[in-house]
Amino acid sequence: MVRTGIGYDVHPFETGRPLVLGGVTIPHSRGLKGHSDADVLSHAIADAVLGALGEPDIGHWFPPTDPTIEGICSLKILEKCAQIAADKGMRIENVDSSLIAEAPKVNRLSRLHFYSSF
Repeated sequence: MVRTGIGYDVHPFETGRPLVLGGVTIPHSRGLKGHSDADVLSHAIADAVLGALGEPDIGHWFPPTDPTIEGICSLKILEKCAQIAADKGMRIENVDSSLIAEAPKVNRLSRLHFYSSF
């Protein structure tokens, strides 16, 4: 059985924070505001995976009101999504994602790579 999910996430910029996209820290003058590391790309992927699994969204599993996960690396969120899939007897086969941002400039030759235990 093939299941597909679509995820979407938005975070505003914030001065004084690192910019993390897909688990990679990107040199930039501002980062993204959020309870976790605010990795908007990983959050969108997590929501897509959770949607495909028929699960509630990332806010259910990692609520911004939980002080124990403040600053959490979003790759941990993706690992939890993979575990939820495994617990349901499913696995993540492919992920295709697009990043739309005014800044930093990410051209078509740039590639963000992150590695996970999916």
